[in-house]
Amino acid sequence: MKYYDLSKRWKRIKKHLGDKQLNEILIHNFNLYTYGLWKIEFKDGKFPADYETCFWDMGRIGRKPEYLKYVKHGACHWLVNFNLKLACLVEPDKQWRIVTSDSHSTVWDGEDTLFDINYFALKVDPNFAFEEANKQALQPREWLKLGYACRK
Repeated sequence: MKYYDLSKRWKRIKKHLGDKQLNEILIHNFNLYTYGLWKIEFKDGKFPADYETCFWDMGRIGRKPEYLKYVKHGACHWLVNFNLKLACLVEPDKQWRIVTSDSHSTVWDGEDTLFDINYFALKVDPNFAFEEANKQALQPREWLKLGYACRK
């Protein structure tokens, strides 16, 4: 297993970040996370990283890659539909689908590639990411049904 390389392909990805439906998905889904946990509305113009509560990137040296704005530790389920839509925009010929479990949700091409901004940024081994998520595979391009996040 490997990750879709966000660093090498950022120019290809970036041109899709203004897509209306992509942003509607991000706002709606991530609002389920922020409102569910903190009763804070996630609005247009904000990024998941604006709500980071974990210091996973502490010690990172140099300029931060732009994709880090779309990372929020512990929020993979509420970011996976955004990742699916983005993967489909960037590589429309691939059969991207969500694989999910209670532990993790990620986007898989049905072959050997994951499109997972969170775990790519967190430097999680892609084989582990797939194993952790691979309890249920949705149909290609099927969205994960989500509810409000709650504290465990």
